[in-house]
Amino acid sequence: MCRPAGTAAVPMSQWVPDWTGASASVKGTVVLPTREELERVGCWFDADRAVGAEMTAFKREARWRQHQWAVEVLGITSFGTHPGRSRNAAGTRLLTPNGTKLNVGDADNGKNFLTPAIHAIAMARAAPDNFEPHQTLDVTRLRRDLLSSMPMAFNLFGEASLPNNADARARLATLFGVGVGDPSEIVFEWSPARRDPAYTRDRTAFDVALRIGDPTGPRTVVGIETKYHEHSTNDHFPRATDPVARRRFREQTDFLVALSVRSAVFRAGWQDRVLETDLRQIWRDHLLALSMRDHSQLWTSDTRYVLIHPERNVSFRAATQAYASLLTDGDTSFRALTLETVVDAAFATASATQAAFIRRYLW
Repeated sequence: MCRPAGTAAVPMSQWVPDWTGASASVKGTVVLPTREELERVGCWFDADRAVGAEMTAFKREARWRQHQWAVEVLGITSFGTHPGRSRNAAGTRLLTPNGTKLNVGDADNGKNFLTPAIHAIAMARAAPDNFEPHQTLDVTRLRRDLLSSMPMAFNLFGEASLPNNADARARLATLFGVGVGDPSEIVFEWSPARRDPAYTRDRTAFDVALRIGDPTGPRTVVGIETKYHEHSTNDHFPRATDPVARRRFREQTDFLVALSVRSAVFRAGWQDRVLETDLRQIWRDHLLALSMRDHSQLWTSDTRYVLIHPERNVSFRAATQAYASLLTDGDTSFRALTLETVVDAAFATASATQAAFIRRYLW
C-alpha cells in the first residue's frame, strides 16, 4: 500500500472516502492516498470520472478497494496491464500498468473468484463446449478484471447455482417477487435466443438468469443485470459517416419500440425519455424479459428483469428510479435492488463466502 512516509497502514474497514485527488487527506487517523500514490499503483484513470462528484468518488474508491483487497487478502504483489492511449514510433499502443487487472498467472489460478468452486463454475460457463450462438462473454475480462461486474455476478450467485443449493434459489425467488418452485436453476450470460426476431433480435443477454419450473415449460425467469463500478451511459450511436449502420440502428430501434408498445407497460411519452438517453441500456435488457412473456407456452407472465447495483452507485440508483417512473402502476416486469439487499438472500447465513463477498465489494 502506498502512503505518505511515517504513516501506518489503515485497514480497509476504517477508510473514509475524500477523493480530492490533489493531496493526502487526513480524517482523524485515516490517511487517504493522493492522486500520485494511486497513479504509482495503477489506480488512477480518467475512465473513473463520471457525472457528479459523488459517483466519481465511488468509482475511484471502488478501484482502490479492489486493488487493496488483492494485496491484503490475496497477497498479490504484481498486477497486469491494458493497452493505453500512447503509441510508440511504430504506432503500437503502449501498455499501461493497471492495479485492478490480474496478471495471467493469478488469473489462471482463479484469483478473481472467491472460492475454487465459484472459479470452476465460471470456467465451465466460459468453456468452448458451452458457447451459445452470438454470445458476447469476454473471458479475458472475466478472469482478469477485478472491477468488472461480470466476475462479481459469479461471486454473488455462484454458490446459489450449485444443484444442492435450492434454499438459496428459493430465497432469491422470494426477494425477486416470484413464486418459489421446483426445479430451479441459475445460469450465467444467458438469453433464450440471441438475434432471434421472436425476442429482441439483437445480442442482448442477462448476466444471470434464475429459471424456475419444469423445463418443458412454461417456466418463470428472472433475468438479472449486475452493475458495480460502472455508471449509466448512453448507447454508442453509429456515426454519420456510416449510413448503413445508422439505418440498421434505426430499424432495430423501430423493432424494439413496437415490442414496447405491444407490452403495454410503458406510460405515454416514455420514448422521449429513453431512446436517446442513458436509460436505453436498461430498456433493452428489460425488453428481453418482456419479449419472453409473449411466448406463454415457454415462459410465464411472472418473467421479469431485475437490475442490481451497490447502494453507493448513485448513477444507477438515479437511472433505475427514472426508468421505473416510466412504467405503469402495478407493473411487475422490472425491479431494481441494491447489492446490499441481495447479499443476504444469495448466501447462507454468516457463511464464509458471504463475509468474503462483503469485504471485497461492500467494504
